[in-house]
Amino acid sequence: MPGGNGFFPPVAYSPLWAALAVVILLVLAAFYIVVPLLTRQARVEEPEVDVSWMPVDVPALRGKYEVLISEVETAHLGGELSVRAAHQRLSLLLRLFAYESSGIRAPHMTLAELREGRDTPLSDAVAQLYPGEFEAVERGSVRDAAEVARRMVYSWS
Repeated sequence: MPGGNGFFPPVAYSPLWAALAVVILLVLAAFYIVVPLLTRQARVEEPEVDVSWMPVDVPALRGKYEVLISEVETAHLGGELSVRAAHQRLSLLLRLFAYESSGIRAPHMTLAELREGRDTPLSDAVAQLYPGEFEAVERGSVRDAAEVARRMVYSWS
């Protein structure tokens, strides 16, 4: 019923509407707190690497890989390996050297994973070998690539 001036008095709402609004706000707040807690990924602890099998004589290991690098170079000069195959073999040798000398699982890692780690000499050397391994046209010097591999092997600590 309108008053004398044509306006209606305010409608009194039930207190249940206010309670419903508070419940909705609490549910939204809980959603933004609980969902991130439930969906976050657990930290994966790297298992400790068993280093008991690793050679103690690193100079002998360096000598072994110097011979293997020279064999790749000789195989390329003899026409047994293409430029691409030589680069791939040298990259694998560097990764195996890192694995044998320090337990880094480099043979199974991508270049991005190597760069994420703290193994800068290895990732830098592998990055220098990548063009020879993966470019569409085979190019690059196997001699230079072998020298990169030797520098990495002798600078590894």
